[in-house]
Amino acid sequence: MENAMEITTFGGFQIKYGNRVVTEQENRSKKLWTFVEYLIAHRNDEITHDDLIDVLWHDSGASVDPDNALKTILHRSRGVLSQLGYSDSKIIIHHKDVYSWNNFVRADIDFEKFAEICTKLETASLESEDKLKLCEKAFAIYRGDFLSNNANEDWVKPILSYYHSMYVNMVHTYIQLLLNAEQYKKIIEVCDKAGKIDEYDEDINYYLVRSLYLTGQQERALHEYERVIHVYYDQFGIDPSKKFTALYQDIVKEKRSPVNDLSVIKKSLTEQNARKKAYYCDFSIFQNLYRIEARSAARTGQSVYLCLITMYKVHKDDDNKYMTGAMEHMNDSIGSLLRAGDVYSRYSVNQYIIMLQAASYENCVSIAERIINGFENNKPYYEVNVQYDLSELEPAQFDAAAEEKPESDEDKE
Repeated sequence: MENAMEITTFGGFQIKYGNRVVTEQENRSKKLWTFVEYLIAHRNDEITHDDLIDVLWHDSGASVDPDNALKTILHRSRGVLSQLGYSDSKIIIHHKDVYSWNNFVRADIDFEKFAEICTKLETASLESEDKLKLCEKAFAIYRGDFLSNNANEDWVKPILSYYHSMYVNMVHTYIQLLLNAEQYKKIIEVCDKAGKIDEYDEDINYYLVRSLYLTGQQERALHEYERVIHVYYDQFGIDPSKKFTALYQDIVKEKRSPVNDLSVIKKSLTEQNARKKAYYCDFSIFQNLYRIEARSAARTGQSVYLCLITMYKVHKDDDNKYMTGAMEHMNDSIGSLLRAGDVYSRYSVNQYIIMLQAASYENCVSIAERIINGFENNKPYYEVNVQYDLSELEPAQFDAAAEEKPESDEDKE
């Protein structure tokens, strides 16, 4: 009996038979590999001539003769696969304008093994220990997204999305099993790898930070939390969830231990490597600073203004990376053109919020226009429109009912 071919599609594509390997990384036609990959992905189907032409040449001009080109690709792909040394040369079957992968060829295909394991995981009667073993196997198989080098191909996208979703669900199950077993170091290992495949999944990020915290790695936990905040701002313009923020507060509290020397506390409060620029902070900190200013304004009557800087893409089809670059450039402009005592924060995916102290409305208009002009003069490759809005801070309105004194024991009698 022939040995089975080992076919890998997660994180890249290769076929291994014995000691021989063919891979998409070899310097060959991309369409040749697409042809082979498509047949394997649909190995239980008979693929028509027209289907393959649509997949391989959907974006080609009239200069291409797809009929002859397809014959050439069939011949060349058989030549590449023959390098594996398989005794039956007809790994790919072609009969009456129908193409298919020869299922009489024994093959271990990673996406089939992965799906089979994930299906077993849904068996309610399985013991936790057995589920852990299945998760370990599935986790080892999924080395990256399905045909990740061809992720932009229309036919790949739905399959990639299907297995990616299956992977994330499996990882969630894996994490919960490890949590129940209090295997926090293993959770860190799992989340580190899974986070490279899906950097936006909140559960993966949350349990990475939490497990770092629970294993005494507070510095890295804070670093990962800051990374997640920036990713969420850049891609979605949103804040982390309440449970994530609560975890952050727990980590910060844990870092502080009782001291008797006030100078130690003063040193920890002192900004390190301070630069003469406006102070940038996360929006949650900005909210607290705003509330302090609102309380102060209620007492002193000092004028404080909020300035919202908003950027719009000129071409709506530009990707998020384009806006991310423009926002980073705007960050530099705001920081360098404001006073060192001014505070600003990222508010959304395309907005910054600024607090301008002891300034008149006219001065705030001048400051906002200076920021925009500074950005415009140093953004030769960013086609974005920028606007600003100003609003005066409203002094805090204290709740009189909340200030009522509690009843004394005498009053209760």
